[in-house]
Amino acid sequence: MRVIPVTWRLMAVPRNAVAILCLCISFTNAGLAEQLKSGGWRLADASSPYLLLHADNPVEWYPWGEVAFEKARSENKPLFISIGYFTCHWCHVMARESFENPDIAGLLNEYFVPIKIDREQRPDLDAAYMQYVTLTRGQGGWPMSVWATPEGAPFLGGTYFPPEASRGQPGFKSMLSQLALMWRADEEGVRKTAAHAVQTLRKLSDPVEALKELDMAPLVAARRDYAASFDELQGGFGAAPKFPQPARLLLLLADDDPASVTMALTTLDHMLAGGIVDQLAGGFHRYSTDFGWRVPHFEKMLYDQALMVRVCLAAWRHNKAEHYADCARSTLDFTLSEMRDTRGGFYSALGADSPADGDDGHMQEGAYYTWTLQQLEQALPDDALREWTIARYGIKQHGNALSDPLGELQGRNVLWRALDDNGLAARFKVDPGTVRERNVELDRRLLTARRGRAPAPVDDKVVTAWNGYQITALAMAGRLLGEPRYVTAARQAAQFVLDELYDEKSGQLFRDWRGGVRGVPGFNRDHAAFAEGLLALYRVSGEKRWLRHAQQLVDAQVERFWDERHGGFFTTTASTELWLRDKSLNDGATVAGNGIAVHVLLDLGNFTGKSDYTEKALRTARWAGAQLADAPGAMPYTLLAWPRLLSAVSSNEKSVTH
Repeated sequence: MRVIPVTWRLMAVPRNAVAILCLCISFTNAGLAEQLKSGGWRLADASSPYLLLHADNPVEWYPWGEVAFEKARSENKPLFISIGYFTCHWCHVMARESFENPDIAGLLNEYFVPIKIDREQRPDLDAAYMQYVTLTRGQGGWPMSVWATPEGAPFLGGTYFPPEASRGQPGFKSMLSQLALMWRADEEGVRKTAAHAVQTLRKLSDPVEALKELDMAPLVAARRDYAASFDELQGGFGAAPKFPQPARLLLLLADDDPASVTMALTTLDHMLAGGIVDQLAGGFHRYSTDFGWRVPHFEKMLYDQALMVRVCLAAWRHNKAEHYADCARSTLDFTLSEMRDTRGGFYSALGADSPADGDDGHMQEGAYYTWTLQQLEQALPDDALREWTIARYGIKQHGNALSDPLGELQGRNVLWRALDDNGLAARFKVDPGTVRERNVELDRRLLTARRGRAPAPVDDKVVTAWNGYQITALAMAGRLLGEPRYVTAARQAAQFVLDELYDEKSGQLFRDWRGGVRGVPGFNRDHAAFAEGLLALYRVSGEKRWLRHAQQLVDAQVERFWDERHGGFFTTTASTELWLRDKSLNDGATVAGNGIAVHVLLDLGNFTGKSDYTEKALRTARWAGAQLADAPGAMPYTLLAWPRLLSAVSSNEKSVTH
């Protein structure tokens, strides 16, 4: 733009028009500057640490929203939707290999409108597109990669793709070229494919007729299914990779069948001895890559910590074995030390990847937690203590991470309890007191050495639902273990959420918060999980303000998410921007919003005496029982409330009779 002629014209126009023309010039210059920018700069103001990681990519990322859709519509380009999260190891791998590759970025920028989504901020988008990927590919995962029409209807999806074809997987670069050609050659056919996919997903989500009666059949069927997939040698269910599955363990520990309790305790004992637990600082890693719980993916998620604390507490209540209480304490103490905002809210996660040895800044999974023999020798110059460590933690000269699928942990050792205290006493011919003293000294030295490494990065956004899980765990631990400090921490976390993520005047709860910035309005699970935490606080403290806030949340939840026709709660409000309005029921890494809602509604019915809450719990259960009639084991947290539901039915029948 030439400035001099424009300035000359300004001299001849009325004074009030000068400001208007200057504003136009400013907008034009801003638009030109925006056009000259490249890469992911649109993510630079995001509150998500995950999106911020991609702000410097050469890919011209857009956040999910109307700006991206308008560009796609106006230029008639398909969307490329990439969904991941901060601690996702393979998300970082794909970013390094593809999204930082100028050639691949060029293809994405020219032929697609690339959108980057943090699944933890937008679980609604993640769930909808994951249903599509799972339906069409047979399995899902992250990073999730989906190609969609400019309106967001998916026509192709998958997870991680290598940049070039490898190990039977198509190359991401060639896929982009082929899909660009396909869109230009047969846009109508692609749109028909997408429309059919959306229609199929909507049909699969159609509700079935609710159960007329509740009985014990779902519990019996779930118990049978769990027993069929149980690993009697190593604990856990099914093949590797093995996940903690806390909702399933809670259900089994509450069962009156001794075989169910045995499955849960066997699984928990193997986990507590394995590498999936941080043996030095406490806390659970995400999942195990092997049958024996020894080699984990190393991220630490808040929801895993909170829910596994509840499992440990349930196990301790069952048999008062002190190692379960110790695990609950060490896990909570880890979160209080490493995952807590100074005002009391809890952060989302610690990453799996951290800087490896050397000066190049290379990020490596497990670098913070694993040990080479040389590192062990540096931390423990005492030969006798080092020999003790090698025996206790299964250290091998060339590394013990044998199940590492891609060799990223080659030469490194994951600490797991190869010998328990009795085994160490027998091996070294010492008394139990000496065993305890050496273990304490050993762990102190190793932890001191480990803290000298570059730490695992922290995802410091505060997610409402996960803080709800944590508040519940803290309140329960404070009551059962006689530890008032945990109840105090629960109060502080609850107040943080009320102060930062809740607008009491409008009754709006928000999904997440980071650095003073709120995310999108909360979903059904945020309302349910936070209400559950508040009720746990009320139960332990007797403070009625927690009950009042819980009731306000649940009333808002009913207003915004309740399915009046079939019972149960939708994930989103009726104003959802998606082509699918989902109703979450399956318990996965966390617990489903509808399962939590059943517990909360029963509690509110009991605390307030209002039968409408109890009736909604029963209606949710009747819908859930019908929806998962063929696989009730997929909703263990709902089944955990089943005896109370049956009791509520019986009470209702008696009240009608009399």
